[in-house]
Amino acid sequence: MAFFELRHVRAGYGKAVVIRDITLAMEKSDLTVVIGPNGAGKSTLLRTIYGLSTLFEGMILYKGDDIATWPPKKMASLGVAFVPQENNIFPSLRVMENLKLASEKQAANFQVRLNNVFDLFPVLKERRNQRAETLSGGESKMLAVGLGLMEAPELLLLDEPSGGLAPILVDVLFEAFQKIHQSGTAILLVEQNAKKAFELADYGYVIESGKIRYQGKAKELLDNEEVIRSYFGV
Repeated sequence: MAFFELRHVRAGYGKAVVIRDITLAMEKSDLTVVIGPNGAGKSTLLRTIYGLSTLFEGMILYKGDDIATWPPKKMASLGVAFVPQENNIFPSLRVMENLKLASEKQAANFQVRLNNVFDLFPVLKERRNQRAETLSGGESKMLAVGLGLMEAPELLLLDEPSGGLAPILVDVLFEAFQKIHQSGTAILLVEQNAKKAFELADYGYVIESGKIRYQGKAKELLDNEEVIRSYFGV
């Protein structure tokens, strides 16, 4: 049995279906990437996993348990963290206060996890006493990822974290994702920067119109001429 699975998932909002018959599997060691055009259902896929959209059909399995009815708080406490595309930080609180709030349900080893976040993103240590609203766009995204890590996740869901950021900041984030993955956290990454994401990933999926069009090892998809032509800007 896979560490994490979606089986024939159909989901959306209200009565509107956005994703159809999505089947996906990950092992604990995987960094898996999902790409596709705008409106394809990538963000809905992550929101469905985290119980933030309507699951019409299918199963969501985490370590063998069906988590489709779990509320987000339970997921966070049991090892699944979600960093949404929109900022999930508290702008009026200081950086340190944000990080402390995110770790309330995982109080043990707080200092270890805090040091890990500061090692990944040294600028957050420098800004730890600033209000989050004073951070730049890139720093805010680093803080958002840091909040997810303070929950001590075994599975980290990331929704287009590099969107709107300068290339140098994208490089900082992707280097951090690689280190997070190497530390033993599985990552499911939805990303617009397709080529960079696939260079980092173990496995990839391409979604179009709510369905999986391609899937395979990331290196193989990087050599697929149709995928290259359609998604890698070549």
